[in-house]
Amino acid sequence: MIMKWRRPGQKLVLGKPEYKSIIETTLGIPCLYDEVVMEVMWGMKHHMSRFVPAEESKLPKEDNLTTSQGLRMFLSRYGFDTKPEMVYNDIVSAAATVFWCDAVEKDLYEHLKHLGRYLKNVSGIDYENWDTVKLATAFKIICSRKIDASDEMFSDDVRSKLLDDADKYKDLVFPTGCISNYKNILGIKIVRNDKMDELASLVKVARIKAEQAGVSYAQ
Repeated sequence: MIMKWRRPGQKLVLGKPEYKSIIETTLGIPCLYDEVVMEVMWGMKHHMSRFVPAEESKLPKEDNLTTSQGLRMFLSRYGFDTKPEMVYNDIVSAAATVFWCDAVEKDLYEHLKHLGRYLKNVSGIDYENWDTVKLATAFKIICSRKIDASDEMFSDDVRSKLLDDADKYKDLVFPTGCISNYKNILGIKIVRNDKMDELASLVKVARIKAEQAGVSYAQ
């Protein structure tokens, strides 16, 4: 099968280091096994049932207890100090949702920051240190021509400026898109906050179970 599907010049990615010397020696095929490959293989093993629905075999314990470096770094960035023994599917799933929220917000931020130049050029408003929510809210005010109770993040002067200059943005921004961006970012914030609370609870329970199982953690 390897010889059939491999193309000239391609390397073979392996899930176990012991396969590397065997295949390179017997078949003469260059192989690759490193930290990046380990990350990919970890993800594939945990989602094998999605790739191959007929696959019913369970992961061996050593693979279940292996946490990807990316996941460890991600959890650590949010203040969750985890060990491999603590991580299970619910934590992985919750972390994946938070990661997705971050990625979507990052894309929205880049788009809104691009639009932000109009705030400077048209209304003379300095937006450089604004986050995604503040940028989205500014364009929501411009397009809806309304101030809501939740718009108190702006000073009275900025709110008045956004309303007074709303007509000047008519040919610069699309109201439907701006309102949609605003709703999307609020929805993302709600989902992320819920999942962050869930993560905190899951990690706390996992830590207690690990300690009860005899795993000690340095304070």
